Amino acid sequence: MNDAAAASGEGRAFLEPGLRYGVEVAGDPLATLWSKLDLISLGLALVLGTAGLPHILIRFYTVPNAKAARTSVNWAIGLIGAFYLLTLVLGFGAAAIVGRDAIAAQDPAGNTAAPQVAEAIGQQIGGGMLGAVLLALIAAAAFAAILSTVAGLTLASSSSLAHDFYFSVLRRGQASAREQMRVARLAAMGIGAAAIGLAIFAQNLNVAFLVALAFAVAASANLPTLLLSLFWKRFNTAGTVAGIYGGLVSAVGLVFFSPVVSGKVDPETGESLSLFPAGVDFSWFPLENPGLVSIPLGFACAVIGTYLSREHDPERHALLEVRALTGAGAEGSKQY
Repeated sequence: MNDAAAASGEGRAFLEPGLRYGVEVAGDPLATLWSKLDLISLGLALVLGTAGLPHILIRFYTVPNAKAARTSVNWAIGLIGAFYLLTLVLGFGAAAIVGRDAIAAQDPAGNTAAPQVAEAIGQQIGGGMLGAVLLALIAAAAFAAILSTVAGLTLASSSSLAHDFYFSVLRRGQASAREQMRVARLAAMGIGAAAIGLAIFAQNLNVAFLVALAFAVAASANLPTLLLSLFWKRFNTAGTVAGIYGGLVSAVGLVFFSPVVSGKVDPETGESLSLFPAGVDFSWFPLENPGLVSIPLGFACAVIGTYLSREHDPERHALLEVRALTGAGAEGSKQY
């Protein structure tokens, strides 16, 4: 860590709070407060969002019984927790071994730090050949992870648009399988084009904010529904829909009107640090991480939506509670 501080260009301040979050702004206590609240907001999203990520939720739908579900979730949480710790090692390791100047020369946003540190370690151990091999391995792993994630999201999005929206809503169940397939293919093309267009604007940004946004959406939309469906007898379908859409819209909407998208400028160079170029500023939400506001809004929407609906089935909740806590009644379960 001392080597990382020395190579960071910031000295001992690299190891102290105040460079990224909790910045003390002279003469502006409100800006200082927002900077500190931003760190709390990010922490809430990372801690609470983990429970609502697909990596955890999918474990309950791909296992034969309740015991296997618990084992699978424990493995997933352990691996995700280990990955969280490794990101700290990678970050400080890149600063110490590669250095800030070399990382910025390759990519000012710092997105290439991981492959650069792999190449540097390989060169230190076995020369240029091993460095090239480690660089290729890390690059291949990154591309494989990105492509698998993009493919899964594209398929899920296009199938949802084709079946849930086009077939069920627009055509009211009167579309053929061939027609749905055609719509799914067009939807996949449209989703891909939209993603590419957004990526063009974000190519010079550090993509870490997208990770924070994903956690914020999971904590704001998925977590309220998950918790309330398990522990609140009054919770119903209307509350589920309201909580998911309320958390999703609030998280994405607040980020859109935050400094992440517009209005953030490097005070030294004048270059834009936001998605839009310098000179474009329509931000009014002061936090870059919306979790501090969007998470309570997600819970509030779920509660309000529940009370606005007359749907109430205590027996259904009792069955769900017994199944969640004991596994009794689950498909393949022997715990009757």
